[in-house]
Amino acid sequence: MIETRPQPVLTNHAKFFIILGLIIRVSGQFTRLLSDWMDCNRIFYPLLHDRLTSLSKCDTVTAEEWREALTLASRHTHDSHFGLQVGMGATLGHVGILGYLVLNSATLFDALHTYQISERRFYGVNFCIFDSDENQVSLTWPNTLGTENDLFIQVSLAALVGFLRQRFPTTFSLISVALSETHPENCVPYEHHFGCPIQFGSDYPGIHVNRSCANQSETGQLPQAICSLRDQQAQAFSDLRAERTPFLQKLQETLMQLIPLGQASLVQVAAAMDMSPRTLQRRLGDHHLSFQSLLDGLRENLGCRYLQRSGLSQVDIALLLGFSEQSAFNRAFKSWTGSTPGVYQNSAPNTGITTV
Repeated sequence: MIETRPQPVLTNHAKFFIILGLIIRVSGQFTRLLSDWMDCNRIFYPLLHDRLTSLSKCDTVTAEEWREALTLASRHTHDSHFGLQVGMGATLGHVGILGYLVLNSATLFDALHTYQISERRFYGVNFCIFDSDENQVSLTWPNTLGTENDLFIQVSLAALVGFLRQRFPTTFSLISVALSETHPENCVPYEHHFGCPIQFGSDYPGIHVNRSCANQSETGQLPQAICSLRDQQAQAFSDLRAERTPFLQKLQETLMQLIPLGQASLVQVAAAMDMSPRTLQRRLGDHHLSFQSLLDGLRENLGCRYLQRSGLSQVDIALLLGFSEQSAFNRAFKSWTGSTPGVYQNSAPNTGITTV
């Protein structure tokens, strides 16, 4: 159960910090990275631990709060690579909405591009720079705040790399990583974690991956949490139509990719499946389905599962289901179930698979 609190008014600097967090809005889930690291390293700091417990229950944490927590924890270690240790523990349960964005991408290239085009829809900003050539694909962010942002970037990039390695275990091949911090005396921990050359003092921190590998479909073994969530999504579709055919399988994959982007209209789905809207309607009719009823049913089933099992905020769930505002999601959910998302979340037993 996520505790909701009034959203803070962010300064321009705060917004920029959040952009460079890669999770964009620093979620309460993400702050658990630090408390988990403290527990793992048996660091006893009651005041900070209590603060992190409180932050972890919030939908959104300001960048200043997150930076302050990282700074306090860093005083218990003399390692310049402290942020790497924190970030490398990232799982689906920590990254939240970012994980859902890339979950149904067929390739790493698609995942990085999906994140870039989703930034404005989900966060109202466009700082992320997606670039590609015949050799590499890059995802970078401009850094104008200098050294005060170094630890934030270190944790964020370590978490991003760690999670993408879980989601794309055989096709995530780093060429280089760019960090904003100055060149440390000991580069070995950085090279060990990232497994590639590191550029320090960069004005555009980010990652650069092998283009050929990024375009390949992922066939490696995925972590249980990711497999479980994909199974939940597949079940949400199967509950509407148990029959499995190549057409329905392709339709499921397409809807899962387009719904979070707000691009799941009949015309858009048909285009993504390389057919005309009329053909898509006819093919659906062959299975005794209509497009709108299928879309609404899938959103309802996904919404119920996300409210019970994901740990995401209701705002994030609304966006993941293709709604531009939570109020629109609230109205739709009540029309589907007769209950508001909040009432449903409070009353439904959380017996599903967690994403930690």
